Amino acid sequence: MKKVLYSIFIIFLSFQSLGLTVTHRALDKSSSKESEERAGLKSALTQTSRESELNTEDSYCLAEVIKIIGDRKEDLPGGNKQRTQDVVLKILTGKDKGKERAATNEIPDNPAFSIIGKVGEVYLVNKTENLETGNEDYFLIDYHRENVIWVLGIAFFLLLIIIGGWEGFRTIISLACTISIIAFILIPSIEKGVNPLLGAVVASCLATVLTMLLVAGINIKSLASTLGTVIGVTVSGLIATIVIDKAPLSGLSSTEAMILWGNQFYEINFKGLLAAGMIVSCLGAVMDVAISISSSIYEIKVANPNYSLKELYHSGMNVGKDIMGTMTSTLVLAYTGMALPLLLLISHDRNPVKYLNLELVVSEITATMAGTIGLIISVPATALIMSLLISKKKLKPL
Repeated sequence: MKKVLYSIFIIFLSFQSLGLTVTHRALDKSSSKESEERAGLKSALTQTSRESELNTEDSYCLAEVIKIIGDRKEDLPGGNKQRTQDVVLKILTGKDKGKERAATNEIPDNPAFSIIGKVGEVYLVNKTENLETGNEDYFLIDYHRENVIWVLGIAFFLLLIIIGGWEGFRTIISLACTISIIAFILIPSIEKGVNPLLGAVVASCLATVLTMLLVAGINIKSLASTLGTVIGVTVSGLIATIVIDKAPLSGLSSTEAMILWGNQFYEINFKGLLAAGMIVSCLGAVMDVAISISSSIYEIKVANPNYSLKELYHSGMNVGKDIMGTMTSTLVLAYTGMALPLLLLISHDRNPVKYLNLELVVSEITATMAGTIGLIISVPATALIMSLLISKKKLKPL
């Protein structure tokens, strides 16, 4: 048994090493050329930004509209219309808390930016202060939505505890650990210049180990599930890396990525960031499949102590195939739901050649396929590892 485990461990390390090696070669291959091509544009952007920031300071606060002084509409060139409100705000947070300030709220035709002021409502407000003159300008930039998130979060945790009991509480702890790993390890490492894909692999391994230990406990199921999950996620990362290199994809198809690229504070490998996002997005589904297969094989062995390795493996694969079908649909539908506006645009234009070559579309398809393939690979990997671990053991119910 020790030889079997040692062999699995060596194979896994070799597999992961191969994935990381290919990753570094693929992601760093064009980094120097990419940097040179974008250096000029980025320099211009940052210089303009610095000049404007020298004389002004931006801050954010919450404020309540206590009075609407004026509300008018005007026609703009091109047939557009704009509504302008003159409002009085009561500052609710920050150093100006309790003070009243006048603000002009411009409401364009575009509903994405139309923040309509109403008396008694609370808004997120941007304060721009001129450091030379001391003048302050206030703008309503978004609605106050924080309370809704808190209510939704409390309902989520209460349902987990009420329905799941102690298991639900352990789920909350594992979720907190996973979020902490992303917030305090993955994000800071990317900000400091670490390859995002390498950071995602390490963070995924840590999150998997902690989640399995908290949910399943310290036992053979956790070991097999962890190894199966890491193998599946590594395959996803390897596939994502190859597609990003061969397509090729820049990692700058989203608005958020372009904002980061224009920010002078970070030097980020955006191809690696794209691959890292694909790994993290499929991690939960792969963990779900792996622990389900491990638990099933364990219970089968308890009920049938004389089952051989081959019988245990086939039983695990039968369970895995059923889970694989539903979880594959889960991943595809999750990505499809997020891309519905894009799908409507494609349906309206009816030009598949155009959209199947757009980076935004290819990125979404790659994320879906890479995650799904990693999930599929985790099924036989977990079934084989778990069968090897328990085929010659006499087990008791956990």
